[in-house]
Amino acid sequence: MGHDHTPDSAGIGSLGMIIGLAALLAVLVIVALVVSVTLPSTTPSTVPTTIGGGSHTTTTGASPSGTPAASAVAACKSDLESVQTALAAYQASTGANAAPPAAWSAASYPTNFSPLTNAPAPGPYLKMPPGDNDYVIEFDAAGHVWVEPPGTFTAAYDAANDGTSLAVCTRVAR
Repeated sequence: MGHDHTPDSAGIGSLGMIIGLAALLAVLVIVALVVSVTLPSTTPSTVPTTIGGGSHTTTTGASPSGTPAASAVAACKSDLESVQTALAAYQASTGANAAPPAAWSAASYPTNFSPLTNAPAPGPYLKMPPGDNDYVIEFDAAGHVWVEPPGTFTAAYDAANDGTSLAVCTRVAR
């Protein structure tokens, strides 16, 4: 009599269950990582500051170590480059620098990008204004671009936070 050499079905079932549990564990780890990266690391606080003789209110939400989140810095650099590119395209098309229609403030922030976002053909030069939760990007009619901490809106160009260096994002993004 010969022996039957077929695999044991109970062993295959156990192996399938182990592989399924391992896959579920991997998915849970990935979900946990995504949630930990996207959730804010601290509760924002409001801090009054004085810049150039003017009073400003700055909202901060830095990571517990006091350093900006890598995702906020990367987003700042990307948005800064997008705004600079849009301003250069506007200037090349019109022969003039774009000018924000109002003084920079929390209320005017989105509409101040309208020369770039609502421009007629060959525009728009920018799809939408950059966010202002982790940093604020501003520009003026002289062609300056600068980055401020979140919640900080300066009426005039801030040379200390000039946008020609992407390193500014590391200092101000939260």
